[in-house]
Amino acid sequence: MSARNQVVANGQVLELQPLRYTPAGIPAVEFRLMHESTQTEAGSDRKVQCEMPCICLGDKAKALASLAEGTEILIKGFLAGRSQRYKHNLVLHITDWKRV
Repeated sequence: MSARNQVVANGQVLELQPLRYTPAGIPAVEFRLMHESTQTEAGSDRKVQCEMPCICLGDKAKALASLAEGTEILIKGFLAGRSQRYKHNLVLHITDWKRV
């Protein structure tokens, strides 16, 4: 069975941390994404508001680190536990993004 884990969303960049480098020398930036939308659930419209912790690695992290907080972006990525120890704390790993 093939497992899927893909997230596509848009939102505002919040709490953008400074660019850092992993022990392996890979650029990384952490931030929160504030998402607001209206979704249809069980035949009714539902207003959705949430903040998601995110991390972006590599060259895309370098470009993302230069954004101003409040910038609207569209992201693609996947969910993963913060660490092996904290599997219940989800973080959205950004694989691609662009300004909206």
